[in-house]
Amino acid sequence: CSNDDDNKEQIINEEISGAYFLNYGAFGHGGSSITRYDFRKDVNTNNYFQAQNPGIILNSNIQYGATYKDSVYLIGNMTDELISLDLYFRPGGNAIREGLANPRYFVGEGDLLYISCWGAKPDYKTMPDSYIAVYNTKTRKVERKIDLPGGPEGLALANGKLYAALNYIPKVAVIDLSTEAITSIDLPAVSTYFVSDADNNLYLAIASYDPGAETGLAYINTSTDELEHNYKLPGVSTTYASILTANSDASTLYVVAAVWGEPGSIFAFDIQTGEFSKFIDNLNGVNGIEINPVNKDIYVLQSGNATEAGSVSIYNAEGVHQKDLEVGISPYWTLFLD
Repeated sequence: CSNDDDNKEQIINEEISGAYFLNYGAFGHGGSSITRYDFRKDVNTNNYFQAQNPGIILNSNIQYGATYKDSVYLIGNMTDELISLDLYFRPGGNAIREGLANPRYFVGEGDLLYISCWGAKPDYKTMPDSYIAVYNTKTRKVERKIDLPGGPEGLALANGKLYAALNYIPKVAVIDLSTEAITSIDLPAVSTYFVSDADNNLYLAIASYDPGAETGLAYINTSTDELEHNYKLPGVSTTYASILTANSDASTLYVVAAVWGEPGSIFAFDIQTGEFSKFIDNLNGVNGIEINPVNKDIYVLQSGNATEAGSVSIYNAEGVHQKDLEVGISPYWTLFLD
């Protein structure tokens, strides 16, 4: 982010409770923004970052964002950067750019963020130059890189190991964080994002651009690092967004999928029965899904196209539509503050 007017008065909203929708913008043309929805007061505020920071603009497309240790971190693409914000969405320091080439996603442990990166010149085939950047939140520097070919996307931490979903090779990489030794788990197709169950094992979205590929949810036992099950579901979304989430006790998972050429649907997966059921269907331009941890409402993020305002459709826990919100261009992720 950068300041285009040092003389503007800064008026800060001192409330933080709400759902924050991270709007990617238009690829290569900026337009990223943040929408704050105060669900308790039913007040929706677009361009919230700009409202909190008069004169400061977001230079890059927001690829991903999450809270960690009382800070908000945004992954930016074009410009490639990591932006650190406080809980009022005020910049906590200059954006970090050195050591980050096509950053995608992050997870944190201790003082470190592990950031998946595709490299400066990705080939979009086998991604030989991709890596994990190890960023120290205290020194605000990328301390080192862990070479990891295959295009790491989503990440997860369990049992002292970093799991990386490889988006261009049908494997999951497993990095022992004490030695940085890397092993892998074979998959039926490429993968995108993880969620953890109550026992710290992992479910993983398996996706493919090939309509005939075996997609669904993989289940990885993090004690043995084995793929124990592959629950098949056709058309799991290939969108780089919040396509997979879980309810509060991880008893039910929700995944975005679509039969090719048809509108998208949200499927509910019962981890006890191992079965999918269609939860919300006939969704156009669905990007992602998230569950409000306070009131259990379900937010479905949608985009008609990549140049106009997107929307968030709100459903209750039973899947009954409540209302729609207008948000920024291409809403991809949601974070909650309370």
